[in-house]
Amino acid sequence: MATNSTLHPDLPTCRELHCSSHGTCVPPVGAGVDVVCECDLGYQGQSCDDTVHGSLSLPLTLGVLGVIIGLLILAFILAKCRQRQKKNRRRRRAEKFSYEIAV
Repeated sequence: MATNSTLHPDLPTCRELHCSSHGTCVPPVGAGVDVVCECDLGYQGQSCDDTVHGSLSLPLTLGVLGVIIGLLILAFILAKCRQRQKKNRRRRRAEKFSYEIAV
């Protein structure tokens, strides 16, 4: 008599119970009685509940945030340099043509 979850659709499968729906139950090696999960791609751990890319999420987030902040700082510095260049250009033009300008 086979015990299969297809007999009753409401019964949870071994995959759902032991492998967090991210792996396949396989018979244990040797004389063990606990089920062993072979995790799907991208999952790891005894019950396949840890993601492989989960450990990368914080460094990746901080890296992206650092790049964005760096670009904002660079844009601010470039804007200030451009503003200073325009101010110096107006001052030189005023000196060249001898007229007063509010700088």
